[in-house]
Amino acid sequence: MNKLFTYHVYLFFVLISYMVQSQTQIEIINADKISFNKKNNKDRQVLTGNVKAKHNNQFMSCDSAYYYANENKIEAFSEIDIWQGDTLSLKGDYLIYLGNHQLAEVEKNVRFRHNEMNLTSEQLRYNFEHNKGFFDQKAIITEKNKSLKSNQGIYFASIEKFDFYNDVIIETKEETLRSDTLYYWLENEYAVFQSNGSIKNTKINVNAQYGWINQKTGEAFLNKNIKIVNLQNNSILRADTSYLFNEMNHSISYGNALFSMPLNEDTLYLTADTIFQQKKSDGNLLKAHPKAYFKSIDMLGFCDSLSYLTKEENLFLNKEPVIWLDQFQLTSDSIRIILNKDQIELAFLNKSAFIASEVDTNSFNQISGENMKAYFNKNKLSNIEVIGNGESIYYVADEKKNETVGVNKIICSNMNIIIKNRKIENINFYKNPDAMLYPTNQINPENLLLKGFTWRNKTYVKNMIEHKMDKYQLF
Repeated sequence: MNKLFTYHVYLFFVLISYMVQSQTQIEIINADKISFNKKNNKDRQVLTGNVKAKHNNQFMSCDSAYYYANENKIEAFSEIDIWQGDTLSLKGDYLIYLGNHQLAEVEKNVRFRHNEMNLTSEQLRYNFEHNKGFFDQKAIITEKNKSLKSNQGIYFASIEKFDFYNDVIIETKEETLRSDTLYYWLENEYAVFQSNGSIKNTKINVNAQYGWINQKTGEAFLNKNIKIVNLQNNSILRADTSYLFNEMNHSISYGNALFSMPLNEDTLYLTADTIFQQKKSDGNLLKAHPKAYFKSIDMLGFCDSLSYLTKEENLFLNKEPVIWLDQFQLTSDSIRIILNKDQIELAFLNKSAFIASEVDTNSFNQISGENMKAYFNKNKLSNIEVIGNGESIYYVADEKKNETVGVNKIICSNMNIIIKNRKIENINFYKNPDAMLYPTNQINPENLLLKGFTWRNKTYVKNMIEHKMDKYQLF
């Protein structure tokens, strides 16, 4: 009982002490002239000339002021300066200071300094008890090499942090950051943004709904409605989530990730579970895995993992890749595509190379080999070289009757297939070809498919990537 009583007495005196401390009287240190006008206000003292006052740890000076002793309030005019040591200064042309709340309301030509931060505005309220500043009009803040602008905000002096609202802009020599709502820590150069964030520098333009950025380390985390534009090659990456690092030169993106890159008069679209981008001294590296789907006007494809080197213009497809070029399906263990000035020039099909085209629902032209080279002219397939262990099954048609009359089955180490008007025009065979033409009614159906043949679902791959394109309204 005694302990409980002692605790309550202690708490009572703590509260009384806190109330007394928070409501100490404003002290008038100097004024060249002090006058009263009881008719206007019997409680108001008129202070003019070199007015100086003190309240708790803050000092004030101005040209003239009204002092209300009963209300513990000062109304000051012209050349106002409130300061705390060397760390904080608040200046303006008009002030109301409420001593019981330690609240300064400054208007007109407001200049606020805290450490290395400087703020200018036409209005600011600063609570000295809680070390917080509030502004509801446009403010411009400078700190070291940064410029910050906002129409509304709160400054927490104890942790040197701003909460910005309504059209926020943070600018450095290298970067511009915008958002509707943004929280910024000056010392750490760390920002958390909410609602319509954007980051712009000489390398990329970024848009996202939410996220954070550490300007010291060059790291950023983005979430929802992400769009990253590479200003060097005009490629665009869209995703639900992205992490940028290494001075914003690298990124990992996932969740509805879609990458698009201009290719001459075409555009390459790529989607995968995860897309990684890395800026290198000799160009950029793009990686996509797993389940990478891609398409352009003339090409559609799928592989488990993909990488692209912009400097060499080399596109690598790994783990069961498949490419459709017009009616041709190309498969192999891996595929390397070489581009020249954003146009497909050459494709290497490495190991277990296979090209097939559909004659009808159950019939397929097929060419297989150890390796193949596919050549292109203006992004159109022009001819294919088969290198090693070449085999082909080709359906022979009677053009007059418009019907298939036989199947040509040829075994030849090396071949060259000429493509014209998106169809096989001619096949050249080298090194002792072994050929046999079978009438369609005499060939065993088991002999109509070469070893390793698989007809992949082109429609499924097309739908997968177009679903992502539709999500971002790219049609």
